[in-house]
Amino acid sequence: MRLKIEEVGKGLHPSEVVVQVQTAEGKPERLVVDRRSISDGMIDIGYPLRRDNGHYLIELPHETIGGSWRVWVSQDVVVGSELEGAA
Repeated sequence: MRLKIEEVGKGLHPSEVVVQVQTAEGKPERLVVDRRSISDGMIDIGYPLRRDNGHYLIELPHETIGGSWRVWVSQDVVVGSELEGAA
């Protein structure tokens, strides 16, 4: 599974980058990831933990700056063949 992200800044180390994830509530969450983990504007995530009305509860690979590990996101920012047609 892959999550669409937006790069928004540099991390403390040259190999780090700050990325932003748009949550289902409309509040963006930021987290620091290794630059090598980004491919085509996406990062790897596990299978969604829950589904509800076109939204997925996902666990992020790193804690957000605000302290969250899990966030609700719209299904259109999650990419993965296993979810095609699932709701």
